[in-house]
Amino acid sequence: MTSDADGERGGTAIQKAFRLMHALFSAPSPPQLTELAEQLDMPKPSVHRLLNQLEEVGAVQRDLAGRGYTVGSAGVRLGVEALSARMRQPQVRAIMRRLVDQIGESCNLSILNDDEVLYLERVECDWPLRMQLSAGSRVPVHATASGKLFIAQLTARQRRKMLEGLRLEKFTPNTITEPEAIEAECAAIRACGYSINREEYHLGLIGVSTPIFGKTGAVVATVSIHAPVFRMSADAALGHLPLLQQAAEEIAEEAGLRD
Repeated sequence: MTSDADGERGGTAIQKAFRLMHALFSAPSPPQLTELAEQLDMPKPSVHRLLNQLEEVGAVQRDLAGRGYTVGSAGVRLGVEALSARMRQPQVRAIMRRLVDQIGESCNLSILNDDEVLYLERVECDWPLRMQLSAGSRVPVHATASGKLFIAQLTARQRRKMLEGLRLEKFTPNTITEPEAIEAECAAIRACGYSINREEYHLGLIGVSTPIFGKTGAVVATVSIHAPVFRMSADAALGHLPLLQQAAEEIAEEAGLRD
């Protein structure tokens, strides 16, 4: 049962749980119990009880050192599903449809899920020859424009840990697989703010990706275009970058990422 003191400090049990999850999502490193109690202005026993309950359902887990807390696998899945639901709104698809009509090539909306890029939504162009990748498809991070954009936003330590756990398959002669070359590519992406796929996943297919930012400035998702090189070169695709960036801004607004 929630005491009156607990209720005054933190609200209902659901409100406190949401505040706690928000604190974990936004923490730069896994916070410890004392830090969370101070940040939320709640008694340590109450925070500890909530953490235990959330840990039981997989929404929270201990960090590797066992001293701090971070988001658990169930919490990550819930976040992905929530974002997917927001991105499947008709208004968001309408923005993507307009982008495809303006550029004449396929467009997709992606997030980083575990160590892969997950397509949340995709709108195909009307050309009979096109790459068929439906919503729900997964593609490698190191060989796609959106994937390289995501890993470029990670810290050097996070990026190193991710890449060490991947099999950096060389899909084409253009696929970047050497760690030093990937670091250089990530630095270039951070400097220009967009990412290019120069036939790195499939020969004959290029792509350009631009970030969708959340309210904290973090890259939450990407919006990308893809085209066969005989219809559009990578350099020509960059001419459509302003349209991509405008679509990214509108999608962020429609999906409530700036609330």
